[in-house]
Amino acid sequence: MKLAKVVIVGKDEAGKSTLVQNIVPEAINIERHGRTIALDYGNREHLGCKLHLFGTPGQARFRIVRDVVARGMDVAVWVLDYSRHFDDRDKEILKFLNESKVPFLVFANIKPGVQKERRRVTRLIGKPEGLKGIVVGSAKSGFRVAELLDEIVNILESKNGSKKANRLEDKCSDN
Repeated sequence: MKLAKVVIVGKDEAGKSTLVQNIVPEAINIERHGRTIALDYGNREHLGCKLHLFGTPGQARFRIVRDVVARGMDVAVWVLDYSRHFDDRDKEILKFLNESKVPFLVFANIKPGVQKERRRVTRLIGKPEGLKGIVVGSAKSGFRVAELLDEIVNILESKNGSKKANRLEDKCSDN
């Protein structure tokens, strides 16, 4: 079974802990006064992969925790709260994702019943190199969370496929 480290980032109150709890109801959360101060953690098998999910704190003062938790990640999920303005914290997270050089998805967290377009997210963040997809859903209700998990596995499978192709090319070039 394939193992993967999936790190969930976003600014405070975006829905990161709620998303982890929706995916893994028994996930742990290290928090104080309702705010994540260290991390969320849970694991789940999905389509032949064991996903180790790490939610990070969103407050700027805990950025170092996010940076430590993110080391060695295979995929990142950026939880972007659709009801809040795109601001400097979001820009800082986008910069972090770009510098991390890992594939990432955006989970545009909406309130149930709200219909939004993926194009709006693309207008806000552009088309960064690592962006592999945008899922518009709800961390609270679970709307499109299964689609998010499917997309994570697709990224992992395509990464593994390219690693195999690269190893084959290396072997071929050695001869």
